[in-house]
Amino acid sequence: MRFWFPEGPYLVKTLDNHEEMEAAFSLRHEVFCNELKWVPPSSDERERDSYDGFAQSIGVFDEDGEIVGNVRLIAAPDTFMVEKEFACLLPDNTELLKTADMAEVTRLCVKKTTRNKRQLTTSPNISLLLYRGIYQWSLYNKIRHLTMVVEKNKYRLLRLASLPVKTLDSFKEMNGGVMAGALLLDLRHFEREAAKKKPDFISWMSRQAYHSPSQARRHGLYSLH
Repeated sequence: MRFWFPEGPYLVKTLDNHEEMEAAFSLRHEVFCNELKWVPPSSDERERDSYDGFAQSIGVFDEDGEIVGNVRLIAAPDTFMVEKEFACLLPDNTELLKTADMAEVTRLCVKKTTRNKRQLTTSPNISLLLYRGIYQWSLYNKIRHLTMVVEKNKYRLLRLASLPVKTLDSFKEMNGGVMAGALLLDLRHFEREAAKKKPDFISWMSRQAYHSPSQARRHGLYSLH
C-alpha cells in the first residue's frame, strides 16, 4: 500500500524504491548505530536487517528531498522484533499476545540536525508526522493494536502527544545504557480519548492521505523530491 501527504515544507510517504530505502538505511545507521549504539556499525554505513524483506517503511522528506524521519512497520503474522531481539522487555516467562490486527512499529528515528533545528523554528514536528503516517497505514491495513520498543523519555513524549500507550513490563537498560521498554497501543482507545481531549489532533491525524499517483501530480507533491 502506497500513500503520501504534504505538511508544511515536508512530504510524508511510504518508501517504494531503492534510492529511498538506501537513504532510510543511512539515517537508521546514524541513529541506531552511531547514537544509540543498539546495533554494531556497518562498513557501508547502512543499518539493515532481515525484517526489511517483509516490512514497509514510511519516510519524512524535507524540501530538498532529504529524508529526515523514518519508521518501519511489521504486520502480523510476520515475526516481530519484540518477540526475538527485544524479548527481554516482555514480562518474565510470557510471550507477546499477538493478534491478526496487530503490527510492530520499529526503527522510528529523526535526523539529529532536524531535532536540533525544531527547537528554533515553527516547522512541523517530525515525530508527529511519523505518527500520522503510522496511523494512516494502520487504518488502511485494518490494524488496531501497535507494539513498539522505545526509550524511556520517548514514552513520556508519546503520552504527551495523546497516545495512550501502555508498558508491557518495566523499562530495562539496553546496550549503550539506554533505558527502553515495550509498549502497546490500542488505536480505537486512542481515537476515543483524542476525540474527547484533543479533537483537533485526531482530526489532523485522520485527514486522508493520497493513494494514487495522479492525485500526487495534481497537487504537486512530487515537486519536493
